[in-house]
Amino acid sequence: MNPDFLLFHKPFISEEEVNEIVDTVRSGWLSMGPKTIRFEEEFNKYIGSKYAIAVNSWTAAGHLTLEAFGIEKGDEVIVPTMTFPATAEIVCYFGAKPVIVDVEESTLNISLEEIEKAITPKTKAIIPVHYGGQPCDMDEIHDLAKKYNLRVFEDAAHSLPATYKGKKIGTISEVTCFSFYATKTLSTGEGGMINTNNAEIAERVKIMRLHGINRDAWKRYSESGSWY
Repeated sequence: MNPDFLLFHKPFISEEEVNEIVDTVRSGWLSMGPKTIRFEEEFNKYIGSKYAIAVNSWTAAGHLTLEAFGIEKGDEVIVPTMTFPATAEIVCYFGAKPVIVDVEESTLNISLEEIEKAITPKTKAIIPVHYGGQPCDMDEIHDLAKKYNLRVFEDAAHSLPATYKGKKIGTISEVTCFSFYATKTLSTGEGGMINTNNAEIAERVKIMRLHGINRDAWKRYSESGSWY
């Protein structure tokens, strides 16, 4: 290996984390189990939202969020030019149209002026991306959303643990989706989280993440009696 090669990512993994991984493998819980639940609880406590739902990627988190929003074929969802392809791809999963708008030169965050220009009767939602960890102007975005009756969910893949006007990202909009990919501030290798204060959305995405099953694997096998 070339010692001068610039790595795309090099996460710091301590011995404590290595021991946790080994403990997980030895426990037999290789997918959703007690540590997933613990992670959800601790992450939710840190962010300060009412609900945190762990999934296998930001893409899954965003997909489930749009499903919970009721996005359908023919709808339009506004996304910025500066983002990972998944932000637009999840819109296409529904046969909806990602409307890609420009960003501000100074911040690389979505342009408020361009958002309003792009809104049509078919527009159903806005996905602001906090590019490079710098939060978008969420007050103005929410004002636009209220004016045109649009849903908002924040792409916070870059922005853990950013704050906006003293509030942690993850507590401001109806839904916020985080990424725990290898290059992120907090990494699980792959992974994502949906944070929301909306009980109906939380229940919907919990069911959808597990093929419609309304009890997670830990409860199905750790509690006595029938779970179905």
